[in-house]
Amino acid sequence: MEESSKFTPYDEKMQTRELQMLKTMVPYMSGTRQKQIAIFIQYLELQNTLKLFSGSQGGLAICEIPEGTDRRSSMLNAMRQYCSPKEQETIDMLLNMFSILDNYELFLK
Repeated sequence: MEESSKFTPYDEKMQTRELQMLKTMVPYMSGTRQKQIAIFIQYLELQNTLKLFSGSQGGLAICEIPEGTDRRSSMLNAMRQYCSPKEQETIDMLLNMFSILDNYELFLK
């Protein structure tokens, strides 16, 4: 991703200060050590994922949206910030198309 990349809500839940420090160390290690520490980092991230989805809330409650909200549009709008301008145009076109289809369905009722 670009240098000014943003963390997704999922990444924010998975990342810890310790993981960030380990990731910072990787380029300074020898090739063999890089591989070992990279695998260890992935293992720790997997553990964090398992903890997140086995907890009492069982998922990403921070991403929950109110009842009656169009999840498809909410998801596309959230994804938009990570996209290139061309991809953003495509998402905008999809959002417009979904809006037209939703209005058409309302009209038929």
